[in-house]
Amino acid sequence: MSVLIKRLTLIGVGLIGASLAQALRKRDLVGEIVGVDRRRASLDYALEQGIIDRVETHAARGVEGATLVLIATPVSTIVSMVEDCVAGLGRGVVVTDVGSVKGRIVERCEALMPEGCAFVGGHPIAGREHSGVEAALASLFDGARTILTPSSVTPRWALELVTEMWESVGATVESMEPHWHDQVLAATSHLPHLMAYNVVNTLSDLEDHLRTEVFRYAASGFRDFTRIASSDPTMWRDICLENKDAILSILGRFKSDLEKLTKRVEEEDADGLYGIFARSKDTRARILQENKILRGE
Repeated sequence: MSVLIKRLTLIGVGLIGASLAQALRKRDLVGEIVGVDRRRASLDYALEQGIIDRVETHAARGVEGATLVLIATPVSTIVSMVEDCVAGLGRGVVVTDVGSVKGRIVERCEALMPEGCAFVGGHPIAGREHSGVEAALASLFDGARTILTPSSVTPRWALELVTEMWESVGATVESMEPHWHDQVLAATSHLPHLMAYNVVNTLSDLEDHLRTEVFRYAASGFRDFTRIASSDPTMWRDICLENKDAILSILGRFKSDLEKLTKRVEEEDADGLYGIFARSKDTRARILQENKILRGE
């Protein structure tokens, strides 16, 4: 297979960016990879491991001559990173990102693009408990889903390049309108993470003697449910602030359902409780039947 991307510039050499670099290199789909990051230790590690070929500390210099620029920084910094690199973008360059919030970010980044360049919003739904370049895996995107969020002004050639890049590393690519993406992800990803964080905090705030016993007898259910509470707190702080409206909407619905469940328990409503649990069990089984990615296939 011929080289797909002659020069890839990674702005943010962490788990996602480094994993993509490894996956592309493994398949001989990329020529040169330039790493740009404010953390010198991350750049040095990536260089030593052969994840990147060259280091730049200034974004505008790092994107010079690039075919594709991948912004893999926290959602709160994506727009400012694009602003920093605009001066170095040549005609025909595609800029894409990996943030889990898209609406306003896509609008602002598109407005920054010089003539002849394009921004394509992207969100690979993949990750690990641990972050950072040290946790990178070339197989991270095998069987994963990547959502692209083109708008009415996204050039077809740019969308095709980003689509081919993600498909080439094993991802299934789907397209979604940016603001709709934020509503969907608030429900499927952001809400579960907030729940996991909150459960751990609720138990941590118990009285000393009770907290000790609770964590002593915590078993696999606690481990599995709260696994995602090991995610980067800074990342989730930024996601909550950037996707505020959609998150508040789904939290409101969850709060309402929790109040209904509380009432069923207070009233010792056996039939009502059974109905809630049975419906949830059936829904989960149906979703797993329909979604091979959730089944691990």
